[in-house]
Amino acid sequence: MFGKVGCCASEKVIVELLKMKCLPVLFYGLEFCPLSKSRIKSVDFAVNSDFSKIFSTKSQDIIDNWRTVFNCQPLAESLSIRKKNLSSEYINSRNIICRIFNTEEFNSLL
Repeated sequence: MFGKVGCCASEKVIVELLKMKCLPVLFYGLEFCPLSKSRIKSVDFAVNSDFSKIFSTKSQDIIDNWRTVFNCQPLAESLSIRKKNLSSEYINSRNIICRIFNTEEFNSLL
């Protein structure tokens, strides 16, 4: 994405595209995956690399500041919130398939 619009779009536009188009796809794939802390850090490193490229900096303090400005939470926090929401949707679902999978073992994966 950055290669296509990076030269002609503002930083704000690029970050909003990242938040609205790229991160939801990433989160969708990760919601069901049990991830170790090192895997989460690895994926969060990719997001930090995007911010580093967008704002032309290697300083983690500056990257953290821009992530705060654009309300782009660390991956661990965002995944935790999304997994809790997904779990509550399964628990409250009226769908028979969701009820079948609504076991303690399944919910512990989320």
